[in-house]
Amino acid sequence: MPKPDFQEFDLWSLRDFDVSMTSDDRRETAIRLRELLGDYYVHLPQKVGAMAINPSRELELLADDAPLYYNNLAFLNRLNAVITKLRDRHTALRMPEPLNRMIAFLPVVLESCYEAGRRLLIVSRIAGEIPDDQLQVGVEVTHWNGTPVAQLINDLSWSTPGSNPYARIALAQRSLTLRALGYMQMPPEDWVTLSYISLKGERRHVSLNWRVAIAPEGGSTPGAVMSGTAMAAPLAAMLGLDEGTAIVNSGLKTLFSKPRRASVIRKSGQRHGALLSEPLSGSAGLENLLSASTLTLDDGRNYGYLRLFSFSVQDVRRFAEDMAALLRQMPPAGLIIDVRGNPGGTIPAGEALLHLITDRAIEPTRNVFRASRPLRAMAGTIPFFQRWQRSLDLVYETGQDFSQGFELSDPADYAGLEHSYRGPVVVIIDALSYSTTDYFVAGFEDNRLGNILGLDPTTGAGGANVWSLSQISGFAAEAGLPEIPLLPVGMDCRVAVRRALRAGPNRGLPLEGLGAMADQRYFPTRRDILGMNEDMLMAAVNLLQRPASV
Repeated sequence: MPKPDFQEFDLWSLRDFDVSMTSDDRRETAIRLRELLGDYYVHLPQKVGAMAINPSRELELLADDAPLYYNNLAFLNRLNAVITKLRDRHTALRMPEPLNRMIAFLPVVLESCYEAGRRLLIVSRIAGEIPDDQLQVGVEVTHWNGTPVAQLINDLSWSTPGSNPYARIALAQRSLTLRALGYMQMPPEDWVTLSYISLKGERRHVSLNWRVAIAPEGGSTPGAVMSGTAMAAPLAAMLGLDEGTAIVNSGLKTLFSKPRRASVIRKSGQRHGALLSEPLSGSAGLENLLSASTLTLDDGRNYGYLRLFSFSVQDVRRFAEDMAALLRQMPPAGLIIDVRGNPGGTIPAGEALLHLITDRAIEPTRNVFRASRPLRAMAGTIPFFQRWQRSLDLVYETGQDFSQGFELSDPADYAGLEHSYRGPVVVIIDALSYSTTDYFVAGFEDNRLGNILGLDPTTGAGGANVWSLSQISGFAAEAGLPEIPLLPVGMDCRVAVRRALRAGPNRGLPLEGLGAMADQRYFPTRRDILGMNEDMLMAAVNLLQRPASV
């Protein structure tokens, strides 16, 4: 349940709530977003073409219609719908107080598993009291307010910002029971009737109220995440983070904190089993970012296991040093790096990790700006953007829409720590692995460092460096550009500004919308989601024995 300093109440009590905005505020918000997309949004040409949309025109029309909305939340929901069409979790509008401190939730978590080739939706966690003692962990949910749940997830996926079908489905499934109201609109219903098959095989129905957990005034959403404004430049300008998913992840930890238990894996027809051991020591500086364990097979072989929850660090060199110390403790037979659900963080941290697990020279991901007038001015004024200046100054001679590409990482971040781990490595991904995590997995794939096991065929496909409006405003002022006012009533927005281009065999391809690819698909079992992913880990151990894909 929420920690004592968080309040909790039923969602229905928010139905009369509205944001305090004037018609002029509405109009200025739509105009400001249109200008930001036109001047700074690096994916705009790709999105207009790939998604068959015209966000600039939509925002222009929305500004014209601003006085016609019956309340401000209706206007903001329409505004969010325009942004959602970009299919970009980096580029988002953050709602004002108090919505930005709220998570709406149902007291159950639903996860997918597969049995006999059929995808099931299973209750994997429960928080608090449930008005039906037969609704237990392990039951299969079949319908949602009378709609088959698979159909509902598919329909809901089109109102998520996932950049490919796998990401849209993953986000829709997450949002069935957990929503960060700073980035998503309120659920349309006050309660939900779930139809499920009990552990006794009975078909049953139960109604659950949507609840809201809110941080105290002056605080932040349950499980606050790092923002770029809290960091020192230039590192603050090197974030790759899906803040909405980061908030939902931390809300999941806050609201559903009961731990799961691991079991020894001994399946019929399997020669070996595995057991999660006690956590490894030496990770004191990384406790909020990862868990580290060993897997011991029943024949005595040991493998390392790192579950990386985030790359949100404020000191990349210290992160690399702490990670190197941890990697040196890992068994040499093989290492599994699990980045499922990791929403990203500091891009150089994700890229530094690549150097710690190989002795090869890494070809880095390159990053480019749109060739717009404000960005040319910034590159000519702000020292840590000057590498991009020459190509932006030559835009009229070259006719290019984008700058040259350069890496964001600094060799000093990992110098002397290369190849801290010397065994084979497998990475586990899903469609919620995003942003900096996309950079890490793409670098792993492009440099052929090992095999990738995917619960989805690709990562979340977020290929960009993201800036907040306040950062853009600060850079504009430093470059002598006209002031960019902040949004009214405490709203903020984030915009993808630098675009990632792949390396190696994928050289020049955008990471955005495509993501990094799995070498082998894995379909989770019931034991995976109700236990500690034992079957998934055995699949990863088996993949460690295969040569890296070429």
